[in-house]
Amino acid sequence: MRTVPVLMLLFLTPPLLAQPGQPFQLDCTLPFEDIRMDHAIDQNCANEGDTSSAANALQNQAKNNFCAEGTPARITRWSFVKLQKAADDAGVRSGRPPEDRAPLLDLYTTSDGNTIGEGSLVQFVGFILDAHHSNVSKGESVNCKKGGRENNDIHIVLDESKTADSCHTVTAEMSPHFRPEDWDSGVLEGLGRPVRLTGNLFFDGSHGPCTPGHRASPARASVWEIHPIYQVDVCKNKSLSGCRFNDESKWIPLHEFATPEEAEHEAVEPVDG
Repeated sequence: MRTVPVLMLLFLTPPLLAQPGQPFQLDCTLPFEDIRMDHAIDQNCANEGDTSSAANALQNQAKNNFCAEGTPARITRWSFVKLQKAADDAGVRSGRPPEDRAPLLDLYTTSDGNTIGEGSLVQFVGFILDAHHSNVSKGESVNCKKGGRENNDIHIVLDESKTADSCHTVTAEMSPHFRPEDWDSGVLEGLGRPVRLTGNLFFDGSHGPCTPGHRASPARASVWEIHPIYQVDVCKNKSLSGCRFNDESKWIPLHEFATPEEAEHEAVEPVDG
């Protein structure tokens, strides 16, 4: 199976820099349309964000891709590491947004036979080690440099182990655009069990990975991310071995999830009337 990115035209034509105050444009049905929440930033921060750099505007558009299509390709931590090497081998360096993102397409074939790259729809299963609203003081260009929790991404640190060093981890981000009410950093950090994240595969050229003798900031194994997240599912079990990515009987959407303790409490709650 091959997942086909929908960002090809963005890579072939230079972006038009948006004027401040323009609304965000959706060119597809929002993946979480049934639980979306509208926020002020949706009306005054366009897909290119706030930047005077064509390369950064192109990167912001890639960050804001809610339209990746196809069957999600399963990826693991190792996939992120191999994607990092593939980008390095293709001459796409970390540390600043690349001016040409075309080399990031169809860059790596997983062990399942899925050819993936920037703009592919992917799915990762692992533990959340940390989740926090980032850039809340000054904002960042993709979110038009607006401060505050509501206007900024939720940065999620992931690994297939609960106790991994930060340099071993990978990253996913929840965009502030249309973010549902239950998609909150406090909710995510309190889960304590595997999650399945589905979304757009993205190369964040503004950062670098950890390398021997150097801890990146933020520390991570690869600058490839799931960004933005389209769907969050929580496993009914607490061990990774009991949470196969393709066993739908094990997964509950985050907005429907209740811990076993909560479910038991609700079952015995007296009914008024």
